[in-house]
Amino acid sequence: MTSTPEVQHRTPGERGHGIRAVRSTAGLTATDVAAAIGVRASTVYNWEHGRCRVPEDHLPALARALGSSPEDLRTLLRGAAVRPPPRRSTEGLALLRRRSGLSRRAVALRLDVSIDVLGRWEREGPPTWHALRRLASAYGVSVEAAARAAGAAPPRALDPRSWRPGDLPQVIRVLRSWAGLTQRELADRLGCSAETVRGWESARGIPSPELRRRLETTYGLVPGGLLVAYPPR
Repeated sequence: MTSTPEVQHRTPGERGHGIRAVRSTAGLTATDVAAAIGVRASTVYNWEHGRCRVPEDHLPALARALGSSPEDLRTLLRGAAVRPPPRRSTEGLALLRRRSGLSRRAVALRLDVSIDVLGRWEREGPPTWHALRRLASAYGVSVEAAARAAGAAPPRALDPRSWRPGDLPQVIRVLRSWAGLTQRELADRLGCSAETVRGWESARGIPSPELRRRLETTYGLVPGGLLVAYPPR
């Protein structure tokens, strides 16, 4: 008599509708999050749009990338599955543009983006922090003013006073995103490999003393300023 194989019930994972709001607040792009957890950016977008669930074994790395704990992230995602967070209003970005006397076409040309992209920023934002910096420059306002207009709160990791031991991966990701640099571009500035930067951002390593000093110089931090965010010993 042939026995029937035991059926194993696997947890399908969590819905990802709340991820976008968290990563936007943290100043991270989908590409940043994807690189930190070792998946494609398209996978992150699929999670955010509900086309597939976040696998259970990805939750710890995803939580680290977003500066959260797995438990808090799971609670957020389950809440978002029932009641998605409200979309931020970005009408202020269009108002800033009109006050500056610039047309959408003029701003798109100045920023070297398409009119459709600029329109999406005004409808759906907030865009990345690098984009906000460029918009602020185009409209002659501070980055903070552009962020308020976009309904975006500055990510906690931008403020060195908020750093805690173990925050280093998120701090490096957010500072890089704020500066509008790719991992490759940051690596070129520091004189290391992009894989080294990816390792820092995914908590697989820490900068050497010399590379830490170069990071601090790149971002205008006080000497030794990054040390507070290093993992506890």
